[in-house]
Amino acid sequence: MTSLDVSHLTVAFGDRIVIDDLSFNLKEGEISSLLGPSGCGKTTLLRVIAGLLQPREGTIRFGSQLVGLSSVVLPPNKRRTGYVPQQGALFPHLNVAKNIAFGLDRKEFSGDQINKTVSEMLELIGMSGFENQMPTELSGGQQTRVALARALAVKPKLVLLDEPFSALDAELRNELRSDVVALLRSQGTTAILVTHDREEALVSSDKVVLMRDGKIAQYGSPEEVYESPISPSVAASTGDALILGAQQSADGTTRYAISSTSSTSQSALQNNGYVVIRPEEILVSKSSSNGVNGTLIQLDYYGHDAMLVVKLSDSSEIIRARVAGPMDFEVGDRVTVQHRGPIRFFANS
Repeated sequence: MTSLDVSHLTVAFGDRIVIDDLSFNLKEGEISSLLGPSGCGKTTLLRVIAGLLQPREGTIRFGSQLVGLSSVVLPPNKRRTGYVPQQGALFPHLNVAKNIAFGLDRKEFSGDQINKTVSEMLELIGMSGFENQMPTELSGGQQTRVALARALAVKPKLVLLDEPFSALDAELRNELRSDVVALLRSQGTTAILVTHDREEALVSSDKVVLMRDGKIAQYGSPEEVYESPISPSVAASTGDALILGAQQSADGTTRYAISSTSSTSQSALQNNGYVVIRPEEILVSKSSSNGVNGTLIQLDYYGHDAMLVVKLSDSSEIIRARVAGPMDFEVGDRVTVQHRGPIRFFANS
């Protein structure tokens, strides 16, 4: 496996720029997620790294090897990348063994070597004995496993996964994602996972590349992009977030609707920015005299936790708080709310 360095990459379809001066890097063995909404350029970036599309500007390096720039240096079949598209995309007329062996060059590998590699890959993905099964006889999760085995069989420098779990139900998706990430880590594989699922990006990755309109909005570890977003919009992209108007004074004191310095005159303050609060940072109580008063107007129960929606008494603010169960709340309860977490202040632009 190898490291990846993407530098000042620009990709255009005609006059439309879809990747704009984009740079990031991965160390050997790291897994990165490309996170963002549909149309932001995630799959395009993946296809350029694989050599399936040609950039207008910029460079791509696998370790010290230059593999791509405005004139393609290495074609896709010479880059040794493993590509796992959406829903696996297995060849329907080939059985499992032949799908896995598809990328192995018959000029380099003997029949016995190919059979050995196929057997090793099947054991690796927990599907020994499925050699002669056809893709139509497999479940969605099994098809994804076979597609991953096909990608790993060529001993790639880099594995590229384009939303491979998107067609699966939630329980299978989580189970298979965990298995695939564990498998990649056990092989020391450098990999990129395209997703628009923020939980998937945070759980699966060493680094998260948050994309917006062909650019990187933020790049860092899952903890960095979640705990220290560079803007309110980035915060909302990586998890549930409350964005409240706020005033920060010259001495650094920040006032907002549920701050410890808030008062009944809070709504009259001239806000000069915003604070970003995560719902799990809010404490809700029926008995405490501390905090800001409000009324519980909605309760969404998820089993492991719940989202409480509180309307503050002295303003029109609606506050969402995530609390662990068991709980003793009902809609209509009079409650108090307090913020117990970091103050993420962003000045008005």
